[in-house]
Amino acid sequence: MTQTIHRSLRTLAALALGAGLLFPAGSSAQTAVSTLLGSWTAPAGGTVSTVVIGGGPGAYTIKVGAPCTPTPCDWGTRPLTIYAPSAGIKVGKIGSATYNQGFVTRIVIVTAEDATAPFLRVDVYSRFTPGGGRSNYATTQTLH
Repeated sequence: MTQTIHRSLRTLAALALGAGLLFPAGSSAQTAVSTLLGSWTAPAGGTVSTVVIGGGPGAYTIKVGAPCTPTPCDWGTRPLTIYAPSAGIKVGKIGSATYNQGFVTRIVIVTAEDATAPFLRVDVYSRFTPGGGRSNYATTQTLH
């Protein structure tokens, strides 16, 4: 019995150590490029009409508005995860957030683009609940 307890404790200690090495506490927060932040507006006819990105390292947020009728829909504010081009770089220009709206789950991916004038590329992946008769779909929009 004592031997079994010692093995269990060793296993738990190894798991705790492994978790500490894989997920170290106090790591620096991902930072978004400044061109990602702000209020963005889409031309008429898309899945989203407005996007507002704010916050700071480790606490970025996104708020999405959609062109519903008769009044615009507010999808609400969600945490925005920032992605850099590689693990060694701390500044990223891509972010993602998930909106679970009950009948549909939407993954929103935003990318700061730097052509002649800054714009925001917004990709929305919509996955409907089974049995609703709707097909999952994806859209891409450019917001200014």
